[in-house]
Amino acid sequence: MRTITPIAKLILLVLASPALAQWEQVPGKSVPRTDDGEPDLTAPAPRAADGKPDLSGVWLPDAELMPEDAGFELVEGNLPLPLHLVDVMAALEPGEVEMQPWAAELLKERLASEGLHDPIAYCKPWGVTVHAANLLPYKIIQMPDLVLILNEQDTVFRQIFLDGRKPVEDPVPRWLGYSTGRWEDGELVVDTAGFTDQTWLDVSGHPHTESLHLTQRFRRLDAGHLEIETTVDDPDTYSQPFTYTISATVMANDDLLEFFCTDNEISSQHYQ
Repeated sequence: MRTITPIAKLILLVLASPALAQWEQVPGKSVPRTDDGEPDLTAPAPRAADGKPDLSGVWLPDAELMPEDAGFELVEGNLPLPLHLVDVMAALEPGEVEMQPWAAELLKERLASEGLHDPIAYCKPWGVTVHAANLLPYKIIQMPDLVLILNEQDTVFRQIFLDGRKPVEDPVPRWLGYSTGRWEDGELVVDTAGFTDQTWLDVSGHPHTESLHLTQRFRRLDAGHLEIETTVDDPDTYSQPFTYTISATVMANDDLLEFFCTDNEISSQHYQ
């Protein structure tokens, strides 16, 4: 049984708290309404002007109760959390994908450090996989040649280029990597590489190297629901690629707020 580090628990508890101030609620135009004015989340997915599925909207990853056999113990109780925020390998069978010995040892050290090594404890950026599964919303803005993902966490952005450019060769490692995309049968397929090895794949501390390559398939199932299927490929860390899927629900009446980890940050002074 692995216990989630205090820092990770703090993140989950803080992000699960309702916002104290919000924008005035304005009905989103991309989500149809029922006769009583409520968002019709099961209506057909909207289409962009070019006929592609329109992924635009403000999205919040779905949370679920941690399974009793997930291998994690929440000291504060069983909270509804996005499962792959806690453990990116949660859907795998035991032994299905092996970690390299150095990676398994590093994960063990991170779990035992009680948050000392967690990048978010020092207000460093989260990586792509954590942003996609955290408890703060993100906003997708879709254009024919570019998709922008605006993350509320630390107000950072991600660019996905659809203009035919090739992936960056010998890239300078970045926190969110370099993303190029294409459409396949109604799905947005995004390839991202060029990561720094400083990010974690989840809040438990699953590591990766600069060889990490992510393939994500974005699917808007209907007006209110989004799926992101992610394949993690890092042969220097894991014995084979593995794939998992997370879901999100549209926030039809809401928008992003400014959020910076460094505001009122007092944790790092205790890590000396």
